[in-house]
Amino acid sequence: FFFNDTATTEIYTRSIVGSVRCVQETGYQRRVHGDQEMSENKEEKKELGNDPAHPLRLYCDGVFDCFHFGHARLLEYCKKLFKHCVLVVGVTSDVDTIHYKGKQVMDEKERAETLKHCKWVDEIVVPCPWIPTVQFLKDHKIDYICHDPEPYKCGDIEDVYGEIKKAGMFLATKRTEGISTSDLIVRILKDREEYTYRSLNKKYSPESMGVSPAYALYITSKKSQKATEKEKQAQDKIENEKIEKEKHELEEKIELLQKKLLDLQKMEQQ
Repeated sequence: FFFNDTATTEIYTRSIVGSVRCVQETGYQRRVHGDQEMSENKEEKKELGNDPAHPLRLYCDGVFDCFHFGHARLLEYCKKLFKHCVLVVGVTSDVDTIHYKGKQVMDEKERAETLKHCKWVDEIVVPCPWIPTVQFLKDHKIDYICHDPEPYKCGDIEDVYGEIKKAGMFLATKRTEGISTSDLIVRILKDREEYTYRSLNKKYSPESMGVSPAYALYITSKKSQKATEKEKQAQDKIENEKIEKEKHELEEKIELLQKKLLDLQKMEQQ
């Protein structure tokens, strides 16, 4: 699903062969699997997950900014929870993301477009609610929501998935340690001078990067100075290696002369 301000809905579904198609319609529509109703019985849901004619509908939501392998592993994990299931992925809006979490790198359309090209994703809802409800899941014919089990605090709400957990519609997932969008942003900030210099070399203007011309000049001068120092160090290394080589050759010559001198002295004594 894809929602925008003009109430136009784009429904994204993945066909059997794996390609994504987009059907644009006016107003709001809900995908319905015939007369199938959401089961309240867990055993029935498991049965449904084993029936290709009635795949279980799972939901996984998130910001999915700067899509990385941690996101991909999460979606793969969700998709493989049941033999037959449809994975619906919710993408949070720019407004909610900025309000609840902070500035993102990619806007909601870019984030949704990225997910369209992930083979584990069958449907996309964008924007999705920051705080999902049981009614939202029922409206989209979703059986379970998938997320890591740690409580997700939001303002006065201790866990935005609390209502879902109480309703027995929650499945715990696993996080991939060592990778997150925040980690990637911190890496860039840590080496911001390197990336600024790189971008300047690629002809990006200081204005496009949000830095002043004075800062751009400072970075360029600093890098040029470092380059000069590295060049000098390289030249010094070459010169030192040359001196060491000449010293070694001289020592070998002296050793050879000393040997010849000893041979001459022995001959004189004889």
